[in-house]
Amino acid sequence: MLRSLLIFLQNQKAKLIFVCFAALAMLLVAKIVIKYTGTYNSVIATTPTTKSANTLLQSVVESYNNSHSLSKFTIYEASNIDENLGSQADFAVISPGTVIPNEFEVIASLNEEKLILVSHQGNRFEYLKDIHNATINIVHVDDYDEGVLRRLFDFFETAEQQNKIAVMTLDDFLESKISPNRTVYAFFLNPFSSTASKIFKTSGQRLCDKCNVIEVDLAELAEYSHRFFSSTIKKGELRIHLLLPPEDIDTVSAFTYLVAKTSVSEEVVYRMLTLLNTSRKLIFDKAYRETLLSIEEISEYKKINFHHVYKKFLNGENEGFFQKYSDTIYISGVALSVLVSFFFSKYKKKKTKSGVSYQETLDLFEYLERNWCEDLSGEDKEQVLKLKNILCALIVNRSSKKNIAVNSLIGCIVLTNITNALRQKSRSA
Repeated sequence: MLRSLLIFLQNQKAKLIFVCFAALAMLLVAKIVIKYTGTYNSVIATTPTTKSANTLLQSVVESYNNSHSLSKFTIYEASNIDENLGSQADFAVISPGTVIPNEFEVIASLNEEKLILVSHQGNRFEYLKDIHNATINIVHVDDYDEGVLRRLFDFFETAEQQNKIAVMTLDDFLESKISPNRTVYAFFLNPFSSTASKIFKTSGQRLCDKCNVIEVDLAELAEYSHRFFSSTIKKGELRIHLLLPPEDIDTVSAFTYLVAKTSVSEEVVYRMLTLLNTSRKLIFDKAYRETLLSIEEISEYKKINFHHVYKKFLNGENEGFFQKYSDTIYISGVALSVLVSFFFSKYKKKKTKSGVSYQETLDLFEYLERNWCEDLSGEDKEQVLKLKNILCALIVNRSSKKNIAVNSLIGCIVLTNITNALRQKSRSA
């Protein structure tokens, strides 16, 4: 039985290889289909205050949904972010200074905004500690600016400063003159945004030539807060001509975070991170610098609770070998399947042609048996028949297209000589 099995495997090895590669190709196709069309519908909660981040996400999500028919990301606008968010959304956009709800952890930063303090040069406010008995006008750019900046000033202000805080709109600021009477203007924005350009870089803007940027000399204290971080306004970051600021100065920044619920599957979180990482060009084209998407850049801030998938994403640990190289394996598998199919078809043609030769060999031996063994005894005929069957099996199983004719001829000579020997032996008896 073992011998029959081995002979069968030897004869059918091409078919078995083809079936194996076909099965591999089907598995790889299924894997790719699952990878790119996995069925899930994840909800991203946003608020009206995070307009720039919402625009960024909307562009990315639309691009993803247009290329995926089964899996979708949906943006849901909530009135506010609170502890009940977990029952409504899988991801959420957290505005600067807002407490991250329980059950959610950070996976990316969608924007970084900095505190920018400017004042008339005549006030000679060089550092935050110099501002006392002054009016600080919070220039309203986004809905969360007032709350964020009030918390910041409460955090830094000393009892001796006795500053008055007021709020003004961006339009009022642009239309007004820069007051030299102990007035400070406070902005909370992305220095590369169009709003910052309108304030600091627009030709003819009076603020450009009459103000100083005030350094937040206590910025390192922000490291004791979970909401704010020490940062730097680079030389010329606000305006290149004339330089504003003329040198690097310290300030405070806060991030707009994208957070994920801890119970969301690793695959979905990893898909979101991959989507953001691969959409940087799309973000740059559509949102320009209204937002500053950061993934790897925020890892150094240890006070933030980062999602465990985020850490795996940075280290490339989330995907196994097959997942990481599934596309390459798929392409290789398809190529190998095509090659095997080609060689298998060639083999089938070869086998078909060889089968004709085999049939001719069998006919030849049948003819010898009928016409050369008539005058042999019954015992001799039986021996010749056994020998014929052995020779036929040997020639058919061990011959190729090139040597089957030679092997058949040799087999015929052997069988003829043996038949003649038996005939002579029978006559001499």
